[in-house]
Order: sequence, then C-alpha cells, then structure tokens
Amino acid sequence: MPRRAIENHLLQLALAPAVAVAVALAAYFLALRYGDIDAALASGALAARQRQMLAVALLAMLAALALAAAVAWRLTRRLAAPARKLEAALAAIRDGDYDVRLPGDGAFAALEAGVNDLAAALAATQRQAARQLAERQEELVRQLGFAQAMLDAQAHAGVGLAIIEYGRIVFANAAVERMSGYALPELQAMSHFVQIAHPDDREHIMRNHFKGLAGQGCEDRYDFVLLRQDGSVRNIQWAQTPIAADHGTQVLGILVDITEHKRAEAQLAETHRQLLWRKEEAERANFAKSRFLVAASHDLRQPLHALMLFAAEFETTAATPDQKRLAGQIGAATGAMGELLDALLEVSRLDTQDLAPQRQALALGPLLEGVVAAQRQSAEAKGLRIACVGTQAWTDSDPHLLRRLLGNLVANAVRYTHQGGVVVGVRREGAGLRIEVWDTGIGIDSGQLPLVFQEFYQVANRERDAGKGLGLGLAIVERLARMLGHALHAHSRPRRGSVFGISVPRVAAVMAPHEPETAAAPQTARILVAGAVASELESLGNLIGNWGYRVLRAGDEHRLRAHMAAMPDLVVCDDSLIAGLAQAIAGRPRPRPQVVLVGDPPDNQPPGNLFLDGRLSKPVKPGRLRALLHHLLEEANERADAKAPGEKPPTP
Repeated sequence: MPRRAIENHLLQLALAPAVAVAVALAAYFLALRYGDIDAALASGALAARQRQMLAVALLAMLAALALAAAVAWRLTRRLAAPARKLEAALAAIRDGDYDVRLPGDGAFAALEAGVNDLAAALAATQRQAARQLAERQEELVRQLGFAQAMLDAQAHAGVGLAIIEYGRIVFANAAVERMSGYALPELQAMSHFVQIAHPDDREHIMRNHFKGLAGQGCEDRYDFVLLRQDGSVRNIQWAQTPIAADHGTQVLGILVDITEHKRAEAQLAETHRQLLWRKEEAERANFAKSRFLVAASHDLRQPLHALMLFAAEFETTAATPDQKRLAGQIGAATGAMGELLDALLEVSRLDTQDLAPQRQALALGPLLEGVVAAQRQSAEAKGLRIACVGTQAWTDSDPHLLRRLLGNLVANAVRYTHQGGVVVGVRREGAGLRIEVWDTGIGIDSGQLPLVFQEFYQVANRERDAGKGLGLGLAIVERLARMLGHALHAHSRPRRGSVFGISVPRVAAVMAPHEPETAAAPQTARILVAGAVASELESLGNLIGNWGYRVLRAGDEHRLRAHMAAMPDLVVCDDSLIAGLAQAIAGRPRPRPQVVLVGDPPDNQPPGNLFLDGRLSKPVKPGRLRALLHHLLEEANERADAKAPGEKPPTP
C-alpha cells in the first residue's frame, strides 16, 4: 500500500469519532433552537419536545459512534495483520535471522519490500563478515602455530623466555626451567625474579630493571651469574625489553646460557697465555743463542781465519804434487767451514738486529758491477755467461747491506745454474726501481718458492752436499730486505730459470767532489797489512806477498802511523786496528789510500768518517781477497789513466 493510502486510512480512523460527536452536538443544538421557537406555542409541550430532541441527538450520536467503530474495525482488520507480520520480521532480523522474508503484497507492501531488502543486505554482510572472520582466524591460527614453533625451537635451543610483571615471573618457558632447575610454579611463587641471580649480581640487575621501567637509560643486554636450585651456577646473557600490558608494563626477558662459551673463552685465554709464554721463551732462547754466537764470533773466527791463511800460504809454497793436493784439500775444508760459520753468524746477527742500516744515496751502476765482478770467476769456471746491464740510476739504501743482499742473490744464481748465464740489471717500477737477477738455472716449483727463504731449505740438495751450498743465502737475503725495507720478489719456472728482484726507491744523482788519486799497477802496488795478532799478520802478509805485491806490516798503531806516512796504495786492516787507521787517515792530506776492512768493527760501523772500499768478514777466503785487491787496484789505474792533464774537478 502506498504511503498516501496509509495516511488516508489513519486519517479516516481518527476523524470518525470526531464526526459522530459533531453530528450529535449539531442535533442537540438544533433541538434547543427549535425548542425556543416552540416555547411560544406552549410551555407544557416544551419539556416533552426537549426530551424528544435530546433522544434524537443521543440516537444520532450513537449512530455516529457505531459508524466510527465500524470504520475503525475495518481499518484495524486491514492494518493489524501486516503490522504484526512486520513486527515479527523485524524481531527475527534483530535476533539474527536474516533469511526472513515478507510477502510484500499487503497494506505495507513497500515497507515489507524494504524490510526484505534490509534482511538480504544484512545476510550478505553477515556472510562476508563470517568469511573474513574465518580467514582472519585461520591466519591467526597459523601465526600462533608459527609463534609456538619459534618458542619451542628457542626452548630446545636453550633460549629462555620469561615475562616479568611487578618484579615477579608470570611466565617462563622450558629452557628457563632447565637453566634454573626450578619448575614454572616455583618460579611464579618467587617474590621477585632477582632471586634466581647470584647475590653479587642482584643489585646490578635491580638497578637496570627499575631504570628500564622508568624509561631511563639502562643496559638492555648484560651478563650475570644464575644461581640454580641445587646451588650450582651458570653464566647467563640477559636481554630485556618492556612490553605494554592491559594493567601495567611487563618486561620480556631473554636468557641465553653462555656457560660453555665462557669456559671456552677462559680456556682460549689460558691457551693464548701459554702460547705467548712459550713463544717468549722460544724467542728468548733463540735470542740468547744468537747473542752467544755473535759474542763468540771473534773467538770462532780468529783460529779459523788463521787456519785459512796457513792453508793458503801452504798451498802457494807446496813443492810436491802430494803437498799441493793436501793443501788444496785443507783449503777446501777450511773454506767450507768458513762459509758455514760466516753464514750462521750473519743470520744470528740479523736476528739480534745488531746491524743498523746506514742509508745514503748511492749509484747502482758501480755497486752492481762490483757484485758481478766478485762472481765472475766462479761463473766462468762453470762455463756460464755473467753480465751486468749498465745503469745510471741512484737509490737510497745501505751500500754495504745492499751489496751483501745482491751478492747472495748472484752467488745463488751462479750456484744453481749449469748452462746459460746470469744477468743483473735495473728496471723502472713506477716511481721506484727494481733490481733483478735473472738466471737460466734449474728453476723452482711454485709450491716450493715460498719455502726457499727459510733457513737450510734447498730444493735440489737432499743429500746436504756442502758443495751445493748451505741453504742460508736466501734466508740472509730475506732478513736483509726486511731490515732495509725493500720488497722482495721471486718468480721461477722449473728447468727454465728464475728471477729474483728487490724493489728500491729512486733518488736523484748526487755528484761527489773529485779527489785526485794515484794508483800503482797491481803487481807493483804497496799494500799495508795491519793487525794486532802477530800470527795472523804474518800469515796474511806472506799470502799477499806471494801474489807479487809489496807488503808493509803494522802490528800496532805506532807502526801503522809510521807506514801511513809512506803513503801506501792500499791498506788491508784488521778490525782491531781500525780506530787507529781512522785517526791516521784523518790527519793526512789527500790523496788517501784505498781501505779494505777484515772483520767487524765495534757496533759494526767504521769509526769517524772512514770510507771503506772493501769489506771482508773473518775467516777471509784467499780467493775473494785476491780478487778484491786486484779489482780495486785496477779500478784506480783506470781512473788515473782516464783523467786528462789539467782537468778541473767537477763541481758538486
């Protein structure tokens, strides 16, 4: 039924009683009026007439009321049933029954259709909400399962979880129970969670706990000692974070048992301490050994030096073949002994850091030529070619130590090369230089290359033949390179050869003031031999004299100064008189004689500004001494011959 029709029915229902009352009142007033008119006719009939009119009015009123009641009853019949159905449907919807439907054909058809639409919409909304709720519940179940799996995994892995509220433990997983030895009810019954900690740590734990609750800065991760129920202790790492709760703030604590880790750390620290102690003991023992060898070097060198001189003198004076053979065997034996002793003492001295590099600018050309010249005789005896590529480069290094380093490299190359040759040269390397020694020797496998710098390691000398070297040359090279701060390089291919390089800085050339020199021919030169040991002085003088030189001998500083006044061409001085020689040379005008030092001076440094043209360690090898004397005197002659008459010295 449309809204207008409903409104009309309700209006009729409301107006029916009013109309009946109005009709009755109208009849009554008409009766009164007519009664006034008839009053003039007869006053006796007035009362009867009034009663008659009143009765008519009452009857009219009753008829109107009956009509209104009939109309109301009819309207009630038409509206009551749909209203009751509508009320029942709304009650069902209110109770959650969204499947109820009204016929939609009564007096409230439009309203019933609206109620049906509302019920359908609510039913669809309920289904959608139920579906979403089911999905959320399923996701929540999965998340709860994942969280439970994580909690179980942490518990199995020994990670304890505890929730603390107002200082009491309200929850703890199985890992906490295992750590503490308490069951969960026992933990919950504690008055404060700090009871599980060792008394020494409780104050620190409480202070951090209250600071964390107050939002102040506190340690959220620290270690403490847990006191178990049985009285034993465990080392625990504790991490805490506040979490919001309905009735306050709770603290989530994570406990990790680090007892084994602490024990391992302690064992590792103890092992490290023992290793350090043993290392220090080994270093002290090695240092003491090296110090002993260095301290005993003079006593060991002196008799061997004398023996080598005696053997060399015996070899030059031997008359019969048997004597020459015996002299050669003695010389070979003493030479091998001297080489071993010299290498051992040099390694010991490098280990004790007795040598302090004296760096200076030096020309590499003459230094490399001198190194190659010292090995030329050995190379030619094996049929090898040995060459030095000329260079004008200068570097900053210790000339004596660098010469020893390169000498060992070249000697090693000659020793392990059986055909081909050895080449020494310099190439640029960025802003620096690289000195390289190339050979065509036996080569070294890549796996053995890092080992060749160790003491006594030899690639092709398992039988320990002294004629193949001692295995100390490259060890000395490595120590010298480290001492000088020069990088060492090595490349090799088996049966193809090797190349060893040393990186050095590159500096500008330094021009030295020209010194006029005089030199005598090698076989006519006067050589002053100075030494405090009479037997060594006699043997060394006889040896040099047998080579054809004119020999002067000085056994003390007085005779040394006297012979220096005669201006010898070259001085071979023992380390015992090197200080006196420095004083004698400092007091004489130029030109000065060339100086070869035999032995090691105090502190391993020549006194004053004494310049050494050559240096030989004890015991002196006669062949090396002879080659050095010849080289120095020949070089002096070449410089003297090349000097033009009237030539002015170059300015520095």
